[in-house]
Amino acid sequence: MRLATGPTATPPTLPLLFLLLSLFALPEFAAGPGAAAAQDSPAQDSSSQDAPPSAQDAPALRITFLDVGQADAIVVRAPEGQVALIDAGQSAPLGLLAEMGIDGIDLLVATHPHADHIGGMAGVLDAIPVRFYMDNGQPHTTATYAHLLRTLQRHTEVTYLAAEPRAVSLGSARIDVLPLPAGEAEDLNDRSVGLVVTYGSFRAFLSGDSEVGELGHFLARGVVPDVTLLKAPHHGSDNGFTGEFLAAARPEAVVVSVGTNGYGHPRPEAMSAYAAVAEGVYRTDLHGHVTVLGYEDGRFEVFSGADLVAEGRERGDAGTVPARGASVVVGAPGLTDTSEPYEIPPVGSSGTIGLSVFADAPGNDHRNTNGEYAVLENGAEVDVDVAGWRLCDLARHCFRFPPGAVLRAGGRIVVHTGRGASDGVRFFMGSGSAVWNNDGDTATLYDRSGTVVLRHTYE
Repeated sequence: MRLATGPTATPPTLPLLFLLLSLFALPEFAAGPGAAAAQDSPAQDSSSQDAPPSAQDAPALRITFLDVGQADAIVVRAPEGQVALIDAGQSAPLGLLAEMGIDGIDLLVATHPHADHIGGMAGVLDAIPVRFYMDNGQPHTTATYAHLLRTLQRHTEVTYLAAEPRAVSLGSARIDVLPLPAGEAEDLNDRSVGLVVTYGSFRAFLSGDSEVGELGHFLARGVVPDVTLLKAPHHGSDNGFTGEFLAAARPEAVVVSVGTNGYGHPRPEAMSAYAAVAEGVYRTDLHGHVTVLGYEDGRFEVFSGADLVAEGRERGDAGTVPARGASVVVGAPGLTDTSEPYEIPPVGSSGTIGLSVFADAPGNDHRNTNGEYAVLENGAEVDVDVAGWRLCDLARHCFRFPPGAVLRAGGRIVVHTGRGASDGVRFFMGSGSAVWNNDGDTATLYDRSGTVVLRHTYE
């Protein structure tokens, strides 16, 4: 594939970045539920220009990497106008989203619970209607994460989707959610949600802050296709790539979301590796917002602001990502699931399972540990096998249900914090001190695969 520069463009090393913001400046092909009607608007300032016009007279998938400093925020807009926001920066990029004409988000994805990816999530949820929210189900102990959970708890209209292997339709584009490594990762980066976005022969690989371990996992599972566009994992860190991964992905263009930092990102080793396989490497700290338009026939264009800086075509057939699990349509009025796997309910409610916490034990909490407890209730007409499930607080104190544990139809299970003998209805964590925080905490219920079944946040 050759990259051709536009008449006013600099060499391919210049901005591929057309700000996700710039998306707002891009012409609208069709207004979907997450997009406001397109309108002509004057240039904002020297760094925020009108969105670039398309050089191709055809619908396109638009992916904009917002310049949000040392953080990630990526807007994916389908040709029909449906919008996905992948991560939300350290603070909510509301001004940029408004300039882009985005007044609704069909799919909001938190790749992992670090503040430079989820810091702006609560602000987005409070300011813009969101239909579906996805994360990897792994909690964190920070105030930022706790605030996000409380915000999700309030927004009961948002439907929770687990980051498990599934295909998500965003208009005529397809987002494949890649299989996460089993269990929970000590390094949260290495359990980032991985996504392959496909529109015809154009493909993009987005995987948050994946490091060597998770990239190897993706390779072992056979879910790394030949792609057109790669979001450099972990801000261009030297642990965010391997030769094997890049040989499989073979990107034509690489975008590094990065800002001023003390980590040395992007690392010279990473930039050299990307330059060896891609025709163009672009950085948000140097090029601002970068937008890539992907066309169904495999052509693509790279914009920095309103300037077309590169164009090309996917080198070859990228094959397909193995489809697993449910197929979900997020660009339609309702959720459509074409298979019958276990369905993850909205955050805060499972529809059939209720979760509550009684944190303030009578007297001294640490001496009366069985005076604090959590209660699971089953409102369905069928039993639920909870053997191997885990109930955890925000500080990662967890209780694993033993073999044979069953939440009976119409029944309840009580999990006491202290010690005792379980009888199938009452269970005991075995802790010698209080677990649940009287001033507010989050209880999370996980199934055997580590998928979040239910969260309950109290204050």
